[in-house]
Amino acid sequence: MSAPVRCAYAINQWKPNFDDFTRPEQHERALKVIAACGFTGVELRGGTGRWDPLGRPASIAATYGSTKAFLSMLRATGLECVSSWYVDPGEPVDEELSRGRSILDRARHQEIVEALLPFAEFLATAGGDRLVVRALPAAWTLDGGPDAAGIADAAAGWNAVGAAVARTGVRLSLHADCLSAAADEKTLAALLAETDPDVVGLTLDTAELTVAGLDPVHLFDAHHGRVDHLHLKDTRHVDENDERHAPHAEAGMLSGGGARDVERWFYECGTPGGLVDFAALAERLRAHAWSGWAVFESEQTPNPARSAMLNGWFARRLLPEAFAG
Repeated sequence: MSAPVRCAYAINQWKPNFDDFTRPEQHERALKVIAACGFTGVELRGGTGRWDPLGRPASIAATYGSTKAFLSMLRATGLECVSSWYVDPGEPVDEELSRGRSILDRARHQEIVEALLPFAEFLATAGGDRLVVRALPAAWTLDGGPDAAGIADAAAGWNAVGAAVARTGVRLSLHADCLSAAADEKTLAALLAETDPDVVGLTLDTAELTVAGLDPVHLFDAHHGRVDHLHLKDTRHVDENDERHAPHAEAGMLSGGGARDVERWFYECGTPGGLVDFAALAERLRAHAWSGWAVFESEQTPNPARSAMLNGWFARRLLPEAFAG
C-alpha cells in the first residue's frame, strides 16, 4: 500500500446519547478500552443535548473546560487523535433550535455548511481528517427515493459543504446507512457522479450496505477512487422483506427487529454466520493500494468492551499492515 491503513474505533457502540455515558470517567474508560485493543483513533458521533456531551464540539469544551483538555485526556489514554466524526444534518439539534436540515432543500444548504464547519474545525485540531455525513435522508421519507432533481439538489449541498470543510484540511465523506435513500446502487452512483471528487468522498460501510441488499466488495471495486473512509462491521441479516422502506423504519425495523424480530442487525467483524466477505475486501484494498481510516464498529452490542476486544483481534488479522509499527 502507498500508505498504511490506520485503524480507529467508533464511540457509537457505547450509546453516547444515553444517560449512562455522560461523565468524563466513563468516556476515559471507553477510550482506554479502544486504545488497549490496538486502535489509534476514535470516531465520534454527532448528537445533541446534555445527555450527549461528546456529540458536539461546544459540548466537549463545556464538559472538559476546553477542547485542549479533552484532547490531552484522549492522548493520555494512548489514542493519537479523533480520526473522524459522523454527523447527520437531518437530525434535530436542541442547541440550535433546529428540527433538522434536509440536504434536499437548497434553501438550507448554507445553514448546513455553517452547522458542519465547527466539526471540521475540531477535527483539524484533533488530528482527524474525515467528516462523515449521512448522504441522503431515510428512503421511507422520500416515497420511492429522490428523483434526478433531488439528487442534483443534494449534490449541490454536499459540494458546498465539501468546499467549505476542505479549507480546514478536512475532507467530507458521504455515508449510506441501510435506511438511507443512498443505499441503492443507481442512486449512489448518480449522487457520486454529481458531486465534486476533489472535495467529496465516500464512506463504505460493510454491514449497512449488506443489510440493504448490496455487496460492499463490489461497490468498493466500482467506486474505489471515491472511497476515502471505511466503516467495518458484520451482519447476519439482509432486509429481505424491504422493511427499510416501511414508515418509521428506524424504530420498527432497526430498533424493534422488524417482522422477523431480529435481535441485532450489526455484529463484530468475523462473527460466525456473518455475511460480509472481509477477506475479499482486504484483498481489494491491497489491489488498489488503498489508504485511509478503517473504523471498526458494532453499535448494537450489549457489551461494548467485549466487542472492542473481538474487533481488535480481528483487525490485527485482517489488516496486519496497520499494526506493523
